[in-house]
Amino acid sequence: MSLRFRHWSKLLLFGALATWTAATSGAEKTAISKQYGGYLVSTDFTVDGKDHTVISLPVGARPGDLLSIRPLRLNNDEYLILQRCKLPDCTDTQVVRAWNAAGNMGPYPVTSNKIPIARDSTYMLWMQRISTKGGNSFSLYERNSPALVFIPAGSAEIFEASDLAGARKRGPTRIDRCSQESSVFTAKFDGGSVVRMKLLRRAGKEAAKFASSTPGFT
Repeated sequence: MSLRFRHWSKLLLFGALATWTAATSGAEKTAISKQYGGYLVSTDFTVDGKDHTVISLPVGARPGDLLSIRPLRLNNDEYLILQRCKLPDCTDTQVVRAWNAAGNMGPYPVTSNKIPIARDSTYMLWMQRISTKGGNSFSLYERNSPALVFIPAGSAEIFEASDLAGARKRGPTRIDRCSQESSVFTAKFDGGSVVRMKLLRRAGKEAAKFASSTPGFT
């Protein structure tokens, strides 16, 4: 049996599903529409209004758009997670991409820094902290997990050194503040780590027409 599955019993829920679909606050709600490198750019991301832990895509996002995410200065105990909900109630979820202090996590191959938006899906970006003795970090994760649950994978030694119970109790990391400037949405988490992101749509007559009437691209 794989080590990733051997410790499943230790990996309890890290937190309940936040009210990320609620009316948002924290991020300025004025959309930015610019062309950059052949793309229309939107930075109209929003943060959930209750716990301030989950970032959602602009409401105008559609299949074929590309999501650009750039984490900065993640600490060794921090994991940035992009999770996709395939159903409206978020009962069928999948981790699309995860980052640690070293960059993209495995074992799934990363062929591009731009993430395509899938049809009939919503997305949540959030951070989980897992303290590990010795300062090591998990480098692997399980793709299938419940909403707002991050399931790392690795050796028995790193599991034994990690405070998974403490991570479960804390839940997702709170976002301290966020802003829209220079065609980039920037969010700063408690602890100082930063993520910069934007939504991209290929420029053209059809895209420009759509952008003129779509929230997030106007």
